[in-house]
Amino acid sequence: MDQFKTDVLTLLSHEARTPLNSLIAPAEMLMSEEEVDAEDKNLLIELVHSAANRLHRFFENAMLLSSLKSGKWQFNPAPADLCEVVHDAICEVATKAAERRVKIEEKFDSGPTVCLDRQEIKRVVTAILDNAVRFSPSGGGINVSVCWQNGDVCVSVTDHGEGIDPDYLQYVFDELSDSDIDHHSRGQGLSLAIARHIVQQHNGTISVESTKGSGSTFTVQLPLTVPSQDAFCRSMPS
Repeated sequence: MDQFKTDVLTLLSHEARTPLNSLIAPAEMLMSEEEVDAEDKNLLIELVHSAANRLHRFFENAMLLSSLKSGKWQFNPAPADLCEVVHDAICEVATKAAERRVKIEEKFDSGPTVCLDRQEIKRVVTAILDNAVRFSPSGGGINVSVCWQNGDVCVSVTDHGEGIDPDYLQYVFDELSDSDIDHHSRGQGLSLAIARHIVQQHNGTISVESTKGSGSTFTVQLPLTVPSQDAFCRSMPS
């Protein structure tokens, strides 16, 4: 945890620089006595709002990751339709996908109800989808599937973007590694690290396969029940 705190401070100096500049400069222009027309004023306000949101997300993710690593995060498992959870995550990134003209295709198999923390698994799938949309070419596509294998359920997200550098592939789910600093500056590292911790708490696995230039496939595999399940979850029929 001491090393984690040190790494967070290191990352903060790197991650916060750009949004802070995007906050300070427009704010100074708005506070100046120079006349600013309505259109430029709205643009400056949007820049401030966007930068503030980026900083807020960073701090929220850092705090969440710290809670997960220290074992203090409280999970709330309950019976849920995983297909609905995945669909909700798709809706979460729909606007961003539309802006990039990226089409998301769903292929869901019907299956038994799963015992999981609905909000946190949605967070996992949303992080993977956000990553896929971000690195997909304009006009590209993303395939999302839910299927059942030998008592487990698998969620797969495949994009057709640039793929992941082979030298970086092993660090995709690592938080705050020195070799990942450029990737973190693009806002992905913390979210995927959080996703790994959440999946592990569900006694599941998260993995990625990627070919440079041909896209990537992220797969989350979960058991039908989780270790911290309550009595109601334990009694759920398949």
